[in-house]
Amino acid sequence: MITLLIISLFLIFSTLFKHKIEQAETQHAYKFINGMRGLAAIFVVVNHAPFMLANMGIKNEVFSSWGWIYANLGSFGVQIFFCITGFLFFDKIMKSPAIKWEHFFESRVRRVAPLYYFASLIVFLIACFFSSTDIFNKDTLMTAAGLLTFSFLDNPSKIGDIALTPLNSVTWTLIHEWRFYAVLPLVALTYKSRYNKLVLLIAMLLAAIDLGTSAIVCWAYFLTGIIAAILHKNAHYKRPPAWLLSIIALCIFLLTSGITESQGYGYVRFLLTSAFFLCITIANPKILHAQCLNRLSDISYSIYLMHLPVLYLTFKAAALYFDLSHISRLTFWSINLAAIPLITFVSVLTYVHIEKRFMSQKKPAPSVPSATKAEYGV
Repeated sequence: MITLLIISLFLIFSTLFKHKIEQAETQHAYKFINGMRGLAAIFVVVNHAPFMLANMGIKNEVFSSWGWIYANLGSFGVQIFFCITGFLFFDKIMKSPAIKWEHFFESRVRRVAPLYYFASLIVFLIACFFSSTDIFNKDTLMTAAGLLTFSFLDNPSKIGDIALTPLNSVTWTLIHEWRFYAVLPLVALTYKSRYNKLVLLIAMLLAAIDLGTSAIVCWAYFLTGIIAAILHKNAHYKRPPAWLLSIIALCIFLLTSGITESQGYGYVRFLLTSAFFLCITIANPKILHAQCLNRLSDISYSIYLMHLPVLYLTFKAAALYFDLSHISRLTFWSINLAAIPLITFVSVLTYVHIEKRFMSQKKPAPSVPSATKAEYGV
C-alpha cells in the first residue's frame, strides 16, 4: 500500500512539472524499458525511506519491526537497472555496424558524471555543515578522493562525525556501470566472432558459479539484459501470450518486493529477477508505455542520486519538532510522503539544468551507441 502511494505521488508531482520535462529522448526509445526505469527508481526510494532513521544513527522500535521488508524492493530496483543497461547497450551493439569507442566513452562521461559530481558536492557540503567535530583531517581528504573517483578509491565515507551512508549510499552501483562500459568493446568484438554462442555459454556458466559462491553478484544482471536483447531482436519464435507473461512478471514482483521474506541477492533472486525482466521484454505490456511513467523515466537518474540528500534534510527538519527515536509509524511515513514533492522538484531542476544541458551538447557521429537515458544501477 505504501509503495503504491509513493509511486502515485511521484507520478502526480512529476506530471505537474511536465512542461519542464521534454519527451524528445524517450519518444523513439523502448517504452516498456522507460516504464521499468521510472518504477525502478521509485523502488529504490521506497527502500531507503524506512532505513533513513537507522542510517542517521537513530534507533526506532517501530522501524525495527517492519522496516526490513522494503530492502528487497530496493535491491529489485537495482537489479532491474543493471538488466536495462545490458539490454540497451547490447541492443545498440547489434544494430551498429561500427562504433567509435572514444565517442562512446565521452558520451558516457557526459551523461553520468555531471550530475554525480553535483550530487557529491551537495552531500559533501551537507556533511560538513552537520558535523560536530573537526572536518579538516585525513578521513575527509580520503573521502573527497573517493567521491572524485566514483568510490573506486577505498575511503572511510565519512566527514567529521557524519557518515555519508544516509546521503549517497546509492552510488556504489555506478562502479559496476563503469566496469560494464569498460568491457563493452570486448563484448562487441565477441558478438562479431563466430564463437559468440560459445562465449555466451561460458559467461552463463561463470555467472552460475559466481552466484553460487558470492553474496552479491551484479555483473550477471548485465548478462540477463544481453540475453533479453537477443530474444527481443529475434522475435520470429513463437511467443507465449502477453497476458500470461505479464501475470508471471507480476507474481515475481510481489514475491520479491517484500511480501515474503527472501534474500535480496543470490542465485534465487537472480533467477526471479531475470525471469521478470525476460517476461516484460517479451510481453511488452502496454501499461509501461504510459506517458506518466515515461516522464518519470526522464528524471529517474536525478531521483536516484538526489532523493537521499532531500530525505536526510527533511528528517533533520522534522527533528526540530519530533523526537525521531519515538515517532509513530504514521508520523514517520507522513514525513517521508512530505519529502516526495521536494524530491520531484529537485529532480526536475537537476534534470533540466544539469542532465539536459550536458546531453544537449553536440554529439559526434551516429556511430555512438547513444542509449536513451542514463543506465545506472541504484
